[in-house]
Formats: sequence, C-alpha cells, structure tokens
Amino acid sequence: MCSSVYIIFRLFYYSLFAWIILSWIQVPHDHPIGQLKSVLEKFYERLLNPIRTRVPVLRVGMAGIDLSPLILIFVFNIIQPYVLRIFC
Repeated sequence: MCSSVYIIFRLFYYSLFAWIILSWIQVPHDHPIGQLKSVLEKFYERLLNPIRTRVPVLRVGMAGIDLSPLILIFVFNIIQPYVLRIFC
C-alpha cells in the first residue's frame, strides 16, 4: 500500500511537470501529444483555479509568470509525508 501511494505522488509530480512544459508548446489537438495535453489541462485546471484566484500573476515586464503550479507543488510536498505516514 505504501509503495502505491508513493507511486501516485510521483505520477502526480511527473504529469504536472509534463503539463507545465506542454503548456509552453503549441500542439494541434488531433495530435496524440495534444490529446495528452488537453487531458492534463482538464485535470490540473481544477486544482490550479482556486490558487489562481488568490495569487496574482507575477508581472515581469510585458510577460506574466503564473506561480500557481509552484504553489501546488509546495503544498503537495507538505502533504506527502503526512499521507505516507497514514498509509504506511
């Protein structure tokens, strides 16, 4: 049970990093990578929208940096040891 919870956390982190990288790339929706991007986007948008409403976009010149994925990673790094302690 412990290893499966750990694998779920790792899968969450890797898919979040994949979504972050794919969000910078324009991919057609009919391409397999575009389909993966849209699935990850639907999942992570539900988690990131509450954070985005509370944390403003960091403005650097004309560009904006969305800090919500970093905050989500930070929160899950805080939660992970407690969840692992419960299930292990």
